[in-house]
Amino acid sequence: MRTVLGLASLMLLAVSGELQTAQSPDTGAFEVVSVKPNASGDTRTSSIVTPGARYIATNVTLRMLIKTAYQVHDDQIIGGPGWVNTDRFDITARGEGNPSASAFVTQARLMLRPALADRFSLVVRRETRDIPVYALRQVRSDRGLGPQLRDSPNCSGPATPLPAAPDALEPIPDFPCGTGFSRGGHLGGRGAEFSVLVRQIGTWTDRVLIDRTALTGRYDWDMQWTPEPLTPDISVVPNRLPLETALRDQLGFRLEPGKDLVEVLVIDRAERPRPD
Repeated sequence: MRTVLGLASLMLLAVSGELQTAQSPDTGAFEVVSVKPNASGDTRTSSIVTPGARYIATNVTLRMLIKTAYQVHDDQIIGGPGWVNTDRFDITARGEGNPSASAFVTQARLMLRPALADRFSLVVRRETRDIPVYALRQVRSDRGLGPQLRDSPNCSGPATPLPAAPDALEPIPDFPCGTGFSRGGHLGGRGAEFSVLVRQIGTWTDRVLIDRTALTGRYDWDMQWTPEPLTPDISVVPNRLPLETALRDQLGFRLEPGKDLVEVLVIDRAERPRPD
C-alpha cells in the first residue's frame, strides 16, 4: 500500500499557525536521492511513500517539496528565486529498512529536509510575521458539535458509522481506528486526535488555519463538499456545496478571517539541483 505524503492539493499536509519543526535525532537521511527535471507540461502532481522506505514525488516544484517537508501553508513560505515556484522535478529517494508506508510517512517528511539542503542547497530561517489567517471557531454558543462530528474517546473494534451526510458525494471508506483520510471534497477520521481534523481542514483553505476551538481528545468525522472546479465555468458544477457551508452544517465550525502572528519560513538560498 502506498501513502500520499502531501502537497498543496493532496492529502496529509499538516497546516497550522506554527511550523512543525521538531525532529528526532535518529531521523537520519535518505541513502539515495535522485532528482530529475520534469518538462512534461502535465498539471498533475503526486507525493507518496511506498513500502521499503521509498519516497517518490512526480512533477513537483521546490515550493511543494518545502510544504511537504515542513508541513506549512503557501503563506508560510517567503522569498526565494522565481524558479522555486515554476520549475518541475521528479524525486525518487530510498531510506533504510523495510517499514510500511504508513509507518514511514512522518520520517520521510523529516528526511526530505536534509535532502533539499543537499540537492537544492536550500537554506531557510524562521521568522514570525503578521499575516492573513482563518480562526477556526465553533458555530453554536453551547459548543455543540455538528451532526458529522462526534466524540470517540475509546475507539476500538468495529466502527459505528456516522450517518451519511446529506447529498453525500462519496461512500465513507473503512479505515483503521486512530487514523483519518483527506481527499478533495472528503475528510474523514475515526478515533483520531482533533488536531488531525484541524490540519485536514487547513489543507484546503486559502489562508493559514489557526485552531480557536479549544477542543481536544479523539473524534469521528465525515465531511463532504464540492471541491473548487478546475474551470471558471461554475455552471459545470450544479448544486455546488462550498467548503465553508459543509464545515458549518456538518461539523459545526466557521472560518473567521483576520490576521495573526504566524511562524514562517524565509528562503535565504536555493539553487537548481546538480544533475544525477
